[in-house]
Amino acid sequence: MTVTEKRLAKRRRITEEAARLFGERGYQATRMADVAAALGMQAGSLYYYVDSKEALLAAIVEERVSVAVDMLTEILVEDLDPVAKIRRGIEGHLVVFDEHADLYRIFLSERLDAIAPELAETVDRLGRRYEDLWVDLVNEAIAAGALRPDLDPWLTMKAIVGMCNSTLCWFDPAGRLTPEEVADRFADVVLAGIRA
Repeated sequence: MTVTEKRLAKRRRITEEAARLFGERGYQATRMADVAAALGMQAGSLYYYVDSKEALLAAIVEERVSVAVDMLTEILVEDLDPVAKIRRGIEGHLVVFDEHADLYRIFLSERLDAIAPELAETVDRLGRRYEDLWVDLVNEAIAAGALRPDLDPWLTMKAIVGMCNSTLCWFDPAGRLTPEEVADRFADVVLAGIRA
């Protein structure tokens, strides 16, 4: 392993541990010393890998929110029936939320614009891109005749994304349903109301 590869691997461990701690304790309550202690490092050593706590949060946000955008981008270009794409989008959303719940809990509990305005702008930009992709999915399904023609694509997107986002408040990974099973049931509910 090269020096660069070792540095990148260490930085990934740092961001993973920081995301876990930020999710559990909250961003404001977590100190860089806490992150260092969890990694068995000296606090000063963290600054070799990251400039500040804000920069650490920004790295986590960029990486993890981009996962959701990339997932939906891939679904949109797949050669699938438009209704199947909506099902896959709902499943992808819930799987990403489950895998990165630490980050999405930060969104629920912290005001990112108070932490770092430029970070809030990045999150807003990625969020708008994600919502635009959902609107594209809905429009594609309407154009294919798979969904009701009288649907408002933007409002439909908000309903789907809002329902999926609500799982952060109640979903238990150790509960009786997997994210995929919840997604399947959500898709049934959504499609029962919007199919042509």
